[in-house]
Amino acid sequence: MLMISAALAATLHTLVPDHEIPLAMIGRAQNWTVKKMAGITLIAGAIHISVSMGIGVIALIASVTLSQFVANSAQQISGFLLIVFGIAYAFFSWRRKRGGHSHSHPHSHVEHRVVHASHETKIEKDGTKESTVSWGAWIVAIVGIAPCFTLIPVLVAAVPYGVTTTLLVMLSYAIATIGMMVILTSIALKAIEYVTRLARIEKHVEILAGVVIFAVGVWLLVEIGLGA
Repeated sequence: MLMISAALAATLHTLVPDHEIPLAMIGRAQNWTVKKMAGITLIAGAIHISVSMGIGVIALIASVTLSQFVANSAQQISGFLLIVFGIAYAFFSWRRKRGGHSHSHPHSHVEHRVVHASHETKIEKDGTKESTVSWGAWIVAIVGIAPCFTLIPVLVAAVPYGVTTTLLVMLSYAIATIGMMVILTSIALKAIEYVTRLARIEKHVEILAGVVIFAVGVWLLVEIGLGA
């Protein structure tokens, strides 16, 4: 029963948008495939659940109050980092677009398209790939450090039933959390791709990604403030 409760709690807590929306927005902006999105979410989920379990262990060894303070602080840091990340990503995307379209070409319209496409390909080979890895790594780390508050009471409830039960509950919670994160992020990615398929939206999708991530960070801090 405790394992089912843990899985249910994990499933419900992953519905909170800070678990999937930042990852899915960056995935859309960087044109990740669903397979790549799932793999990156798996890493973010593993970090996320490791941080949560570490805080859960603090609750068992020290006190629930201390663990809640640590969890709250980590979530606040995650919220602030999402805001900074969102602003930085939107700004650099906007600046790159301005820089990429401000120059003029003495060629015909057709030649302009060919040269411009070639220029963008060169940029992608020289720098964008590294930039993609860098932005992806940052968003994985930021999403990963935000802990799950719901794990603490689940662990506290499992302890009286012994070490084996507690470990099984932790495993159940971890599988449900990571599994749901992968599923929800993949769904969110496809949904965002569908919504942003219009050309006028698609050309600004990177800036939009930054704005949405910024909004998620603000929402997270407001939620923490209201819960305090």
